Amino acid sequence: MIVPVYNCEKYLPEMLEGFLRQEYGNYELILIDDGSTDDSPALCDRFAEQDARIRVIHQENGGVSKARNRGLDEARGKTIVFADADDRIKSRYLLDLINAAESLGADRQRALILADYQPFSEKGTEKRRFPKPFTMDYTTKEGLSSEHFRELIFQFRLYPPYCKLFQREIIEKNRIRFREGMRSAEDFEFNIRYLAAVDRVEYIDSVQYDYRIGYKKYTPSNRGVLGESEIISAHIMAHGITALATRMGILDEIQPEIDLWAAKKHYFNRLRMLFRKNTPVPVRERKQLYEALVSDPVYYSAVKRGAELLPKSATRTIARKADNFYSWLAFYTAHQNEVEKN
Repeated sequence: MIVPVYNCEKYLPEMLEGFLRQEYGNYELILIDDGSTDDSPALCDRFAEQDARIRVIHQENGGVSKARNRGLDEARGKTIVFADADDRIKSRYLLDLINAAESLGADRQRALILADYQPFSEKGTEKRRFPKPFTMDYTTKEGLSSEHFRELIFQFRLYPPYCKLFQREIIEKNRIRFREGMRSAEDFEFNIRYLAAVDRVEYIDSVQYDYRIGYKKYTPSNRGVLGESEIISAHIMAHGITALATRMGILDEIQPEIDLWAAKKHYFNRLRMLFRKNTPVPVRERKQLYEALVSDPVYYSAVKRGAELLPKSATRTIARKADNFYSWLAFYTAHQNEVEKN
């Protein structure tokens, strides 16, 4: 088990107490204190003193990817499971993943085991639909459907590192690590690279992980506006999603949904980051960032096709007929208050 920790004193005890209540006990918990400045380091050490299965590593702050990579470098078990320090786990979190792997026998070495998570906040649990268990097998072609693709991608089950069981041998053999310096999509890229190295996905009937929403508020990497991290993440997701659909043999069928998702979910989201009100980033630099965003042909082709599928609106008209930096600058300058509000 690998858990990166950074300034999480408020929620860390609840996560660690969840590990102590696990029904599966044969594990090592590696806590990577990533230069925390609150009481998190002391909490990690205190729990390690109580349980020999907990190992704490303190390092200078380098970001969540560097922390997770350090955990992978230090890990000694055959399997890897992740969790985030501000979330919660129930007693069968590890057991359900391990049992699912063992039920596959030798096939577990070629599979990604995938459980699910329940979003929650201080107000209570959020509504989330959980599909029936399914198998996707690239060897037998079982379960390679658009329905399962939607569950993995559009319902965000493939994105986070938690709720998954990885084989450490596969990770090391394929030199899979989290890309450092990224603010988003580094976990999706890790999962996509792992998925490319196996030929089976097992989605199991297990919801033993509670994901805390609202706490991890995202701030764009470039002085509060769109930066290199957000641009790379958009390109990573476009390539990863396209590669997955291609391997499943459903790209032609699912392409319109991918395109619409690329336009609505990512392109306009990143334009809003780029043209935020009162930004210190000069126009010339923002123009360069825009050009970098649209420079990837896989990503931008999906965006352009997706724009054709949007309902009639001013943004659709610009995206179709005048998709350039200065058109967007004029639009967002004129509608900035409305955009910020929405």
